[in-house]
Amino acid sequence: MNHLTDEQFEDIMQGKDADLRHLSECKDCQNALAEKRAVAKRLQMAFKSVKPDASLEETIRGRINEKRRQLGLVVSGGRPWKTRLNDKMWSTLAAAAVLFAVAIPLAIYLSASSSAIAGQAELVRIHEHNMSPHTEFFSDSDPEKLAAYLKDTLGFTPAMPAEGHGLAIRGCCIAHFKEQITGSYVVSTPSGIISIIVVPDTPKDIAMDRMPAKKGYGQTFWKSSYAHCNMVAVRLGDYTYCGVGEISKISHEYLRDLLNRLLSDTQPS
Repeated sequence: MNHLTDEQFEDIMQGKDADLRHLSECKDCQNALAEKRAVAKRLQMAFKSVKPDASLEETIRGRINEKRRQLGLVVSGGRPWKTRLNDKMWSTLAAAAVLFAVAIPLAIYLSASSSAIAGQAELVRIHEHNMSPHTEFFSDSDPEKLAAYLKDTLGFTPAMPAEGHGLAIRGCCIAHFKEQITGSYVVSTPSGIISIIVVPDTPKDIAMDRMPAKKGYGQTFWKSSYAHCNMVAVRLGDYTYCGVGEISKISHEYLRDLLNRLLSDTQPS
């Protein structure tokens, strides 16, 4: 299967006419488009925050004039030579100075953002993997058996979800997150099936945004959306528990309430 090229992605992002038949059928291209749009949004926000220092113009003008004096380019009366050219030069140099000032931190920012967004894509991939038939799925609703299975595989026992309120554990799955082995639970809820994925990265590492505090909730929750999934995370001990569900069925608020109910009274062993 031939996936969309960078040029085709660019046309779609700019609203140009494009053949969307492949995009409507290919989840890989849908995820790639979502990532490109997220990076573009972060890039736009990064440049909005760039403001040159108030003294930048004066500093650059002073250095230009000093260099011109050294070259003998000042006529009688101190009038600058080719004033119009200097005005144009100032605009160009000012823009170059601002771009140079942000080039390195912006490159670091984009690199970090791309890595973090890739983490969100992996969470969605793990959730999709949990939803499909495969041999790695350990199907059992007994929390003790699930805990023993995960401890043997991961080397530690993650906090176990509590059942009730229409919730039921379907089983657990071993997957890879950023080339490290990780575990996840598959939980049936009245609104749909979700995955609770346990990863070492903090919510900030996965580019999630802090959710507003809610009365009665003692922990900090983080949220994000990627492709067709919503996700909410909470940090317990050395691990982050990420709840992932379909946008059409599972809201951020529902995931937060669910994680709070499932995990707030438990701690990893």
